[in-house]
Amino acid sequence: MLSRSQFSIIFGVAIVLGVIAALVDIPFWILIVVILFVTAAVSYLPIMFNLYITNDMKKVERFLEDRANQPIFHFYYAMANDDDFQIERALRDVREKYKKGHYYTVYTVTYAAYKGKLVEERDLIAQIKQPTLRLYYEGLLAIEDGDLERAEQLVREQKKPWMREAILAEASAKRGNQELTIKHQQEAIRLTKGLQRFLLVKKYGVVGGTRG
Repeated sequence: MLSRSQFSIIFGVAIVLGVIAALVDIPFWILIVVILFVTAAVSYLPIMFNLYITNDMKKVERFLEDRANQPIFHFYYAMANDDDFQIERALRDVREKYKKGHYYTVYTVTYAAYKGKLVEERDLIAQIKQPTLRLYYEGLLAIEDGDLERAEQLVREQKKPWMREAILAEASAKRGNQELTIKHQQEAIRLTKGLQRFLLVKKYGVVGGTRG
């Protein structure tokens, strides 16, 4: 859904293009194509920027707040702010919207990881189709099981650097090594941008810190 400012930009561009087209006799189909391109850019570039590019955590937080009516963004915002009631509400909406598909599986497992109860969703983890994501949760599950050797083996198989660091941070915390835990937390944050960086910063409390 477009915000008021996005709609204003598109409307303004459409008027300007309409005037230019009338003056220089641009074919109507070209005008339509350009307007559609501008609409797509204005609609999706802010989403891509906040999800994958920015290091400005305040912008990501505002982005999530503005989309709190969308179940997935609501889920992430509530999880980042440790709001269990809103997390469960958002998760119900996600499950209702996506039923038993990929999103149902991933967000159920994500919630279990947040609660430290991956052992209860062991079978669902095996159903995750994305190899890096499945390995990530298998690594966290191994730590819950107390099998740190297995977790470290999975780290070696993991291709996403920030996921490796996040698992190593949990393994170090399990061993009680606070200094190494903070080092891996900082590195995991450094390797991320956008929404994932925001979630890690919130999870660890402050950059380099731990959540109390």
